[in-house]
Amino acid sequence: MIRAFAIAAAALPLLGAAPASFVDYRVTLAPTGALAVDMRLAGEPDGETQLRLPPGAAATLKVSGAGVDTVGDVRTLRHKPGAGLRIRYTVGGGPEVAALGEAVFAEPVGWDALSAGVRWSKLPKGWRVASDLDHAGLGRPLTVGDVRRSVLVAGPAIRTAEQTTPGGVIRAATLADDRDGPEKLAAAVAPAVAAVRSYLGEPAGPFFVTRAAAPERGLDRDDGFVAPPSGLSDAELRRALVEAHVDGVLERQAGRAPAKPAPWLTGGLGRFVTDRALVRAGAMSADDWVGRWVDTDASTDAAARGAILALKWDDDVRRKTGGKADLDDVVQRMRDHYRRFAPGQGPDTVTGLISAVWVTAGLDIRPDIARYAEGNPPIPLPDELFGGCILARVTVSPGFDAGFDTTRSFASRTVAGVRRRGPAWNSGVRDGMRLESWTFSAGDRSRQIELLVRLPKMSSKARPRRIAYWPYGDNDTSVRKIQFLPDLTREQVSECARRIAGL
Repeated sequence: MIRAFAIAAAALPLLGAAPASFVDYRVTLAPTGALAVDMRLAGEPDGETQLRLPPGAAATLKVSGAGVDTVGDVRTLRHKPGAGLRIRYTVGGGPEVAALGEAVFAEPVGWDALSAGVRWSKLPKGWRVASDLDHAGLGRPLTVGDVRRSVLVAGPAIRTAEQTTPGGVIRAATLADDRDGPEKLAAAVAPAVAAVRSYLGEPAGPFFVTRAAAPERGLDRDDGFVAPPSGLSDAELRRALVEAHVDGVLERQAGRAPAKPAPWLTGGLGRFVTDRALVRAGAMSADDWVGRWVDTDASTDAAARGAILALKWDDDVRRKTGGKADLDDVVQRMRDHYRRFAPGQGPDTVTGLISAVWVTAGLDIRPDIARYAEGNPPIPLPDELFGGCILARVTVSPGFDAGFDTTRSFASRTVAGVRRRGPAWNSGVRDGMRLESWTFSAGDRSRQIELLVRLPKMSSKARPRRIAYWPYGDNDTSVRKIQFLPDLTREQVSECARRIAGL
């Protein structure tokens, strides 16, 4: 069912100018799949309005009520102060339409937060349209930013489904060749929508999901999601949705992009929040959480280091506030504080995080950022996390050192590269010894190295000599293992999951 996507748009004269601070988009869909956009707005009071066009629109652009100057991908419309403007252009084409809003709708630069409406003309026979723009018909006001961040699918074989959940109606749309169909897609993402909205304290409302025009990782569209291609398990799909939505909140709603890129923040903090939201919703088990964080702790990329920092800060905030707050409170404070500013005028995400941690717990995390996020030293964690049900203890042991060049020696069956005063030397191994056989496990300090050797001048009838020693090096290695406290009952694991989830 096609709804009129407009708030107050019905009050506009059909051919008149839109009222100030309102952008009226009217879309005609041709049987070829081309989209003709007719856009009405009142220009800026100073007589100059900048317009960013979608790709491919320039060739068909027509503007009434203004002259047009071109600089790069931006058109400057020069007009009488506050004049009514009409902008028309055509984009797309094909047997089906699967497009992101920025590929369809032009943007008056700087108008992201202003009200907007979208209306469709009569569709070609047999065609249907589905979009998160339908949310306007369900009571959610639209802005220019919403329109630009929308996603729409259209065609003669579009399939749609709705699922009512406590968090709102989930609407799904798929193209004809999608093997799973909209019903399965809606059911699969429902727990993830509940998880992320519960975690972030977002209100109930409509949510749109489709796989059309899907990128590889999925794409957050505020109250919607463009899912990755089919073939993912339900658990993988839910993770993709939560990851995309959390990243979208951190990148658009919790602060501006910092002048110096900080992949450790959005990637790391986003990973922490994603896992916590999934555990909170029962979409990830405590066992799976532990397994993922073992892998994260072993990684050295910026996002992994940022995630371990987030785990550290979560514990720091808990301890400093006596358990009254954690990193969840910090993330929500970042978002709520940023919303107080005009779009794009609030603090950047790094500044917002530093401020939110200070206000929440009186902790200054700037030294941690300078040392661990912008440097490479090992990030310390307390031995016990989440009330002691998770251990993060460090084991110190000797480094592995065979004491000779094993690759060259085994290839030639002759000992070479023995290091003086090393473990092989101290056990009697010398260059030039002939190797009859050996027992060797590279990197394994729990097993001795065993060599069966002959001296160069030994008779072939003489018995070879057996040399065995531990491959302990001079430099110790430190290994941290994240794991459950041993011997927890299943009830205790369930309680641990609640702590992991921040409950």
